[in-house]
Amino acid sequence: MAKHTLNSDPDDFNFLLFGIACPDNQYILATNINNALGIELQLEDYIDLSHKMGKDFRFSFFTYHDEQFNLEYNLIPNRSNYVAKEGGDKQDNDLFSMFNENVDESSRLIPELTKTDYLLLIKGDEHYNFTYKITDALKLIPEIISLQEIIPDKLSNKNNLIF
Repeated sequence: MAKHTLNSDPDDFNFLLFGIACPDNQYILATNINNALGIELQLEDYIDLSHKMGKDFRFSFFTYHDEQFNLEYNLIPNRSNYVAKEGGDKQDNDLFSMFNENVDESSRLIPELTKTDYLLLIKGDEHYNFTYKITDALKLIPEIISLQEIIPDKLSNKNNLIF
């Protein structure tokens, strides 16, 4: 069996990454971030992630491109739900099939960030010049319980952040 390795370039992780703990749903948080930063995050697409166990998970992907400062903002929930494959992924031999119940499975995009509900990625030419301005604006959102800047290179699952 062939073994494939993902070779990542250090420039792949050249972005600001904020971890946000917030009990609100993703749409309310996106609206609050839009108001605080004066941007327009919109649900653009979904990120599909497959685990070794053969389960597929889907993460919402909100994005906004600020042409004036050449910055790209991406908001992604760190937790997602299991997406059943079409054609029936149902197994009749499992414990829950006899009860006719669906088991709600979830996964994290970055598993080691257990207390992080959302990730805000900011890419651009001079994104580091905006760190303090963005941090100060996000701290004013009362629904955000905690905000931390995360160094992507220190994450063991950092390759999940390459889109």
